[in-house]
Amino acid sequence: MNLCINDFEGPLDLLLHLVKTAKMDIYEIDTKYIIDKYLEFIDSIDKNDLDDASEYLVMAAELIHLKSRLLLNLDDDNNEDDSEFSINSEEDLKNKLIEYERYQSVTGIFRQLEEKRGEFFTKIPENLKDFIDNDEHLEGNMDADLLKEALLELQKRLNYQKPINTRITRKELSVEERKDYIREYLETRKKVKFTDLFEDYSKEMIVVTFLSILDMCKNKEVMLSQKDNFGEILIEKV
Repeated sequence: MNLCINDFEGPLDLLLHLVKTAKMDIYEIDTKYIIDKYLEFIDSIDKNDLDDASEYLVMAAELIHLKSRLLLNLDDDNNEDDSEFSINSEEDLKNKLIEYERYQSVTGIFRQLEEKRGEFFTKIPENLKDFIDNDEHLEGNMDADLLKEALLELQKRLNYQKPINTRITRKELSVEERKDYIREYLETRKKVKFTDLFEDYSKEMIVVTFLSILDMCKNKEVMLSQKDNFGEILIEKV
């Protein structure tokens, strides 16, 4: 059961809302600002509501713990006494928000698929033997013309079972359209992973995206960086 407080389905939903309201990039959020806003919101909620949703208070404790570490300037390695906390650094908080945002996008797709499926109605097959009149018998007065008509009727039914001639076409992907999409994507994200640019991993999508990035690098629109060999390629707007 999901308990909602002020239309938020959980503490991560509230945190993500605060980040978007402040118009911040998740990768570059002001952690202390977000923590203060979260605690202000929790303090303004009816305490009876919080009694039924303790996960909000657990997250508040996590954030207070994180803020204390930031104020004391503790390193991430000093975590001998922090095993009970799941958020011990700004990176931990960002990763949780990024993972939750991806979860939200996926559930949105599932919700659309569910709505589309709701437009179709199916019926379980029934046994038609109960509707067959077994008392009918042929009288034996069949002739060649009746047999010919039966054969022609059977041929019509067989023709109905043949598939209709169709032609499947693929949507062509344009490099210019792909570059416009990447520019718009970078306007809100500033710096993104190369793998985040794909709605799907088809061969055509990968090739067009790769060519678009190369052309944008050539025109000095974006800058590529990679911390380690075989690591994630980061794309940043120049």
